Amino acid sequence: MNKITILLLASILIGFTACSSRKQSRNEEVAEFRSQLTIEDTTTMLKLCDDAMEALKAKNIDKVLASLCEYTDSTKEVKPLSKETAQRYRRQFTMFPVLSYERKYYSFQLEGCNDVKYEVVFATAEQAGTDQPAKTAYMFNPVKIDGQWRLCVKTADEEIDKTMH
Repeated sequence: MNKITILLLASILIGFTACSSRKQSRNEEVAEFRSQLTIEDTTTMLKLCDDAMEALKAKNIDKVLASLCEYTDSTKEVKPLSKETAQRYRRQFTMFPVLSYERKYYSFQLEGCNDVKYEVVFATAEQAGTDQPAKTAYMFNPVKIDGQWRLCVKTADEEIDKTMH
């Protein structure tokens, strides 16, 4: 083998090693976070999400919007929804009202990255003009910061637990 081939192979191996060790450290972080959780954490986190879904079902969108936060992972900051984000969710909750819902799964990942996913019926089969009701999915990101659970929105660029889909 010539020197260029050896260097190329070495670079590829280093790249694979770096990726797998980074993945391993995330797995270790997830395992550590999960090991610190209690049954009370699960109960509290699910109650926050279920209460939000019940409020949406009762068409109390303002209550839900007031309880939702945005989370910034780099600073570990939880803040109220921006006007733009609140408006986007108001449109979503209005266009796809919660007639009924079912929690599909929940997953603990890290203090600022967790999944609670619901299947939402937003139109009956009759309203939709089909033999099945019209459905969508809502997902929340409950975060545990300074020992307290807060209900945050899940954005498209945040990681989700791909093993749960």
